[in-house]
Amino acid sequence: MNSLIRIDTTQSSVAIQEPVLLSPQEGLQQELELLDLVANNCLEYGFRIWRCRRAMVVPTSVSRNLGFELASRVLAEKGWPVIIRKTGGDLVPQSPGLLNVSLVFRQRRRKGSIDASYQALCRPLIAAFKSLGIDAYCASVPGAFCDGDYNLVVDGQKLAGTAQRWRRITASDDGDGDFAVLVHAVILCRDELPELWGITNDFYRHCSIDRYIEYTKHVSVSELLSEPKAISDQTLMSHLSKVISEKIKLHFDVLE
Repeated sequence: MNSLIRIDTTQSSVAIQEPVLLSPQEGLQQELELLDLVANNCLEYGFRIWRCRRAMVVPTSVSRNLGFELASRVLAEKGWPVIIRKTGGDLVPQSPGLLNVSLVFRQRRRKGSIDASYQALCRPLIAAFKSLGIDAYCASVPGAFCDGDYNLVVDGQKLAGTAQRWRRITASDDGDGDFAVLVHAVILCRDELPELWGITNDFYRHCSIDRYIEYTKHVSVSELLSEPKAISDQTLMSHLSKVISEKIKLHFDVLE
């Protein structure tokens, strides 16, 4: 789903774009466009909730590996095109069964600001999961894809991964200043996870990268529902998109 929420600097209007399935390139480009809007003071904050077609998204650093061309060719033959993104991090498989949330806002860099920026997205996501009866929390899960301290986790298994990017807007006497911050989350919604980790491990192997994703370290939203077959994929995605949108807006309204 690609649900776009744009809120102007007066906070007086909200425009919602109907969800569509994007290409991975379109999703990444729309994130950067939203970052530009906040960096140029056109928005106080904004967010997109989107899905995309299957692909393996890799950072530029991986593309310099000697085995990159072979790994890309093998994955493409299996229906997984490899897309290079400009930011750092690790491999991220994308598919229609995953939900991406991209949140951008202004923040001043100070002690604790990294945690605060992650929490600006993690708290609304945790509240959205709670509406489905899922109790999530932030923690590291060694062996999971893109592991970090701000994974969203349920009983030791990773449900969502997060990352962030900062762009300086203004300088200050203390050398910090204001930044436009992009915080991104990818939520594992459907129980197609074994294929995701299998194709990720294939890429690592063919690219001669000494890393392995452990299948049992992950869980999907559909697996955590008490009656998973009672709700369709479309209904699940729509519900999460609606509640996440409400929770993010509430978070920023409280800060005003």
